Amino acid sequence: MLKTGPVNHIALKITDVEKAREFYETIVGLKKLPRPQVNIPGVWFQLGDGALHLIGGERKNDGRIDPTGPHIAVQVDNIEETKAVLNAKGIEFLDAAALIARLNLNEEQKKMVGKQVWVRDPDGNVLELQERVQ
Repeated sequence: MLKTGPVNHIALKITDVEKAREFYETIVGLKKLPRPQVNIPGVWFQLGDGALHLIGGERKNDGRIDPTGPHIAVQVDNIEETKAVLNAKGIEFLDAAALIARLNLNEEQKKMVGKQVWVRDPDGNVLELQERVQ
């Protein structure tokens, strides 16, 4: 069984980043959070003790796990132990390590992103399992 902690963030796919930013910032009243500079449009907001990640672009429908699609992110204590449990249970996952390496992030941005894997539940909903980086 995985060792999970609190919800880290909830991610929603949006088509217009500026319209969504304005809605969540000026209508809903959420506070904007820093976000690493990556080639995927979006904006992050504080949501209680976690965050709301709005990710711009069209939804992918190619049957693969889409880390930029709607998902809930839950913290885990140790990403390597998490991957070992998933492998032992035969659960397919997408490991973020290769994706993050291609983004060429600085150390502060790596802390913001953390270490993660994405899995699908039995109905195809995506769950991100994330270890915070200190």
